[in-house]
Amino acid sequence: MRLRDGTGRQKLIYAALVSLYVIGLLLACADKLQRVGRPDVGFVMDGLEISPSRRDSADLGLRGGARLLELNGESIAGKPVRSEVWGRLNLTEGSTNELVVQRPVEQLAHISIPVRELRLADVVYAEGGVLALGVLFFVVGAITFQLRPFAPESWALLALCSVSGGFLSMILSGVGPAQAPYALYYRSMLGLLAAVPIHAGLAFPIVHRALLRRPPRVLYWIYGLGLVHAAVQITAWATDYAGPTRYLGIFDTSLLLVVTLYFVGRCGALAMHTEDPLVAQRARILLAGVLLGGSLPATVRFVQATTGVHVLDIRVAYWSLSILLLALARTALRSELLNARVAARRAVVYGAAVSALTVLAVALVSVSPYLVAGLLLPLLYVWPKFEALLNAWLYPQRLRLPETVRRIGEDLAAATDPEGVLDALTEAPARLSDVRPGSAFLFAGVAGPAEILRGVGRARAEQSLDMTPLASEPLVQLMVTLRKEIFREQISVEPQFVNIQRECYAAFQRLGAEALLPIMRDSRVIGGLAIGARERGDAWERLELEVLQTVAQQGVQALIRIEATEKLRARELEFAELGRFFPPQIIEQVMARGGAAELRSQRKLVTVFFADLRGFTSFSESVEPEEVMATLAEYHSAMGRRVSEFAGTLERFAGDGFMVFFNDPVDQEDHVERAASMALAMHGDLARLRTGWARRRYRIDAGMGIHTGYATCGFIGYEGRRDYGVIGNVTNLAARLSDAAKGGEILVSAAVRGQLPTHTLLEAVGELELPGFHAPQPAFRLLPPE
Repeated sequence: MRLRDGTGRQKLIYAALVSLYVIGLLLACADKLQRVGRPDVGFVMDGLEISPSRRDSADLGLRGGARLLELNGESIAGKPVRSEVWGRLNLTEGSTNELVVQRPVEQLAHISIPVRELRLADVVYAEGGVLALGVLFFVVGAITFQLRPFAPESWALLALCSVSGGFLSMILSGVGPAQAPYALYYRSMLGLLAAVPIHAGLAFPIVHRALLRRPPRVLYWIYGLGLVHAAVQITAWATDYAGPTRYLGIFDTSLLLVVTLYFVGRCGALAMHTEDPLVAQRARILLAGVLLGGSLPATVRFVQATTGVHVLDIRVAYWSLSILLLALARTALRSELLNARVAARRAVVYGAAVSALTVLAVALVSVSPYLVAGLLLPLLYVWPKFEALLNAWLYPQRLRLPETVRRIGEDLAAATDPEGVLDALTEAPARLSDVRPGSAFLFAGVAGPAEILRGVGRARAEQSLDMTPLASEPLVQLMVTLRKEIFREQISVEPQFVNIQRECYAAFQRLGAEALLPIMRDSRVIGGLAIGARERGDAWERLELEVLQTVAQQGVQALIRIEATEKLRARELEFAELGRFFPPQIIEQVMARGGAAELRSQRKLVTVFFADLRGFTSFSESVEPEEVMATLAEYHSAMGRRVSEFAGTLERFAGDGFMVFFNDPVDQEDHVERAASMALAMHGDLARLRTGWARRRYRIDAGMGIHTGYATCGFIGYEGRRDYGVIGNVTNLAARLSDAAKGGEILVSAAVRGQLPTHTLLEAVGELELPGFHAPQPAFRLLPPE
């Protein structure tokens, strides 16, 4: 998510937090510039703790800070702090102030500090470090938020850094009554400092469940109490009385110490008992940061507020917070920082190279300017080679990236089945980067009825008793929903995954992976590429992920190619099978309707044509088998052309006979007339064939029969050996009419006669006694046109 993609409310809160620090920085700079050039007493105050404001006052005995006990011979304990100190100070330039202070080493110390004009160098010496620390806090918080906008950790860190940065900017100020804008801001930040550590403690090292609720009511309570505390601080400032201020200081420091102990306890528990190594690593880093950095200022302020004993200059203690700050930033930006390592190494090498060239150029200029010009020519030749060597060192595998991608593409192009494609995809991440083998899978229905899993995940799934479909895994469902890559570390630390962490860990374990990328086709996720752990523990760079996504897309194209090839092969086989029964024009219509799969058995009105040779038995006994086969081929060829011409469906050739029917699988309104026209055309062809047969003394002729009626149409047989035909009484009557017909005669039923056009020449034959029929069947002879 980018910063500009946030809602209006989110952007408003972000602007408010940034403005909170910017206002403090402006107030602090105005205060310090206002004091420059005026008489300065030599120290600044934070309660009764004083720190040197000039180097000479540090040398006189205030180095390391101290607790103010007496000023110019009078005790100030238990009295209004700033007004009491201001009223007893000598402010005339050249005068001296006598202080009795408590320092960390000595019990009591008497110090005399002269009053002189404050210079800008004094401000930088005394207060520049703390101001710079505040800037560091804000910069770290702002950069973290820019890199990971609107994440719970980013919100917590930005709030902590903005409030802490503003507080640090104003913590050291001149002695005397504070002006209202400065005091109001400082007391407000002091009150909010009670809230932001609690917020950070809930967000790190992993986000607490309380922050996941929408709306996050716990934050309302935290910052509501912080505002109440700020109001109390402002009231205490308005009264300017040391008693309430002292008790507020004890409360503030006690609360800060409790939050620190809670943070230490939470980090320690996660470091020792969590199952996820990344969470344990984050917890150990933060535990070290809070022990080395965060605990020191909390402890120092608590001791100084409760016992009144000066322990350490608070400025030194605050600088230790930078350790905790860096630990928080390192935890929030682990991936970004890991990816920046190569860029940092490149910057160091470039810096060294440019420095060496600069030194060389300066040396050559001192000899002759023309030598520098001569240096440019070889430099133009050497620098590209230097760039190539640097890339080879920083990115050893990226240098071979184009060649590796090309070879992966060749492997995908050579795959002949989905399993081969997944095998190539499984090996691709290891060939492109330093990762261990992973897995690749396709959902059920993408390349077959079952899901396909290849790689390490397949072996683990076979060893496991849990064979849950991958599509049912919460991790995979999350990938399908987000349609983007998911990393194990995201599941570990990002709050939206807290309810499915255990299930997601199990899925990563099952796939043998640390990351999961979607395989998409037409904006739809059809599978996933599970990537193993990196050998060196580096984070994934965006370029690497884009290359892997490109490779996954190549895999999708390979799957599309395989699917198209299989469909084409199946279509060719289906076309060849249908060609046994139907003429080409019928096949095209059948394929357009979905192919043979759409040819379901159905009851339909059809017209059936039968033809059978007369005298074929005696003919086959009197000639050689080769002559019989040649004659049949001649006869079938002539008859087959007519079947295709009139778009009939050929059920079968059976020796010297064959059967054709019409009006299925494609509807033909003129199916009866088609059958009659085909029979007459075949009658003419037979007349020509008989002339040739007569010259060879073959006494062969054919009888034909036609009947129309209802029958069941569909495939008959079994897979690999089947025919398309019709079953019903209509086929029996057509066959019997063909048997009853004499050579050269076409007999049709009364049903056919009733549907033929009136100009058709028909001649009544009478009622025929046909086998299989109890009642005589009226028949008519179809005659060719005169």
